[in-house]
Amino acid sequence: MLSLKANGNKKTLKDEFVDVKLNELASAYEYINGLSPELKRYLLDNSDDKIDADLLFEYKIHWISLFSDFTKEELRLIPIEGTDATSLSVNWLYEHCEQFLKQPETYVTLKEFKHKSKDYHLIKPLQTISGAEMLFGNANYRQFMLSSQLASMIERNKKKGDGGIGSLIQLFALLYSDGDDSSEDVVRRSKIFSEVNALYGWSAYFFFVELVERYKDYFHLSTTKNPPARVQRVLAIQQLKALLSRTIFGKLLPSKWLKQEFLILQM
Repeated sequence: MLSLKANGNKKTLKDEFVDVKLNELASAYEYINGLSPELKRYLLDNSDDKIDADLLFEYKIHWISLFSDFTKEELRLIPIEGTDATSLSVNWLYEHCEQFLKQPETYVTLKEFKHKSKDYHLIKPLQTISGAEMLFGNANYRQFMLSSQLASMIERNKKKGDGGIGSLIQLFALLYSDGDDSSEDVVRRSKIFSEVNALYGWSAYFFFVELVERYKDYFHLSTTKNPPARVQRVLAIQQLKALLSRTIFGKLLPSKWLKQEFLILQM
């Protein structure tokens, strides 16, 4: 978040995904969806179409206003171009929030997060290989039944409507829980998670995709005749955990093996 001073007034501009809520991003994408096809191609596809300068200027004014506390009238009093690389101008402001047109280039490993003083964790079955085995073997389990549909929907709609943010929020609410996994609670989380910052929302999606791909590779390679060494190591640890969990000692005094989670990420 940038703190600025313009026309004698203190102003702020959101310049990082952590500053922006998912519902704000969805509203911004709905605005993009209402633009002319030519302008959308110019913005999203980097086309060589010639765009009317006044039309592009009005777009930039509106886009900046979505991610700042500038009014459009205030922005029109600011020069379009600055006198140097850091002087305040419409183009300088736009360059600092232009990245919200697309997905973030980096993400955080989101195993858990806190929102409004409540802790949310990735659902338990996704944290261990044995849990994932159960999930992949149960086609009716809602997380995996919807995950591929939602993932493709996000990609397909990222340049339409809300940019797939609605689908991303649904996936977010399915994968992260505060302990209650009932259908009613998933609906409740969908509403709450619309106010989570966009970095966490996209990170949840990217992290989930990474986990699923790791599990797919693991399950495929572990069934081959000569599994790679890294797969054999993970498989051995998983077998030890399963063996220990069946012993009285393991049940009474859980060891570090039983507590170990996200083993798949070590591959």
